[in-house]
Amino acid sequence: MTDGKLSVLHHIRAYSKNSAGIEFLASILKGKTGTLDLLYVKEILEDIEDDSRRDLAEEQKPEKEKLSAEKVISNTRTTMSELLPEFNLSSISTSGDPAKEVLTLGTQKDYDLLSLEAYGKGGFKKSVLGAHGNKIVKASKIPTLVHKGELDSCERLLIHIPNDRDRCTDLVTYLTDLFEGSKPAITFLVILSKESEKFEGYISGEEEYLNESLENYAREEYSYLDIAQEIISERGMEADVRYRVGEITEEILTEAREGRYDLMAFSPEKQNILNSLWSGNKSLEVIREIEVSVLKFPST
Repeated sequence: MTDGKLSVLHHIRAYSKNSAGIEFLASILKGKTGTLDLLYVKEILEDIEDDSRRDLAEEQKPEKEKLSAEKVISNTRTTMSELLPEFNLSSISTSGDPAKEVLTLGTQKDYDLLSLEAYGKGGFKKSVLGAHGNKIVKASKIPTLVHKGELDSCERLLIHIPNDRDRCTDLVTYLTDLFEGSKPAITFLVILSKESEKFEGYISGEEEYLNESLENYAREEYSYLDIAQEIISERGMEADVRYRVGEITEEILTEAREGRYDLMAFSPEKQNILNSLWSGNKSLEVIREIEVSVLKFPST
């Protein structure tokens, strides 16, 4: 973010008539200024050489009502210009592999945020992101927002506190900058290892038991939480804290579901030989399985 201004890339989903995704994005960007590039990619089916067969394949896609590329772009521009009048809008229309086009453009310009909608059909199944979405969120080097469901505003934000000083600082600083104008209700999620004898037999949700176990118990995770709380307090914001004990992926999915949040943000660990807990397929599993919108902040 330069001088408080955001540079955002939003991938317009082909044939989309639902404005919830762009309205959700606008609710996050409320009170900010900057540039918003709207990218539309006409998918080219490279394995079909004959034009007539390609046209037939396009017609047989399982969409009940289709809009032209021009209409989709026009509708999105109109909605965004009304919701975010302080942003400079531009439209980019191209063709090819959507994942490749999104990732290429994302590296050509210094974007602060990439926004896209879940591609999959049939509700919150494992394939909810679709093939293109999987490629994008796994390879993206910039903060990536994936909108899911029908929510059109972000009012409750869940932030998983990373067990790393730099990642914690970078993630929370980024989010406070991003949400300073909209100020949703924020909850910090701290996940403790159930391997500690202090938490033996504990089930997340048993608050009284957990509070007794945490009393006067020095733990490195507290330093990361202190960092997060100090950052948001400097911006006049505050956050509730939720502790859970167990495996990270499982506890994040459970808390996001039970807490009725609108968006969950996290920063996966950078993959290395010794520790790949949050990298690759693990972080992708969270993004695919979680039943709320998600923001993935890349490791540096």
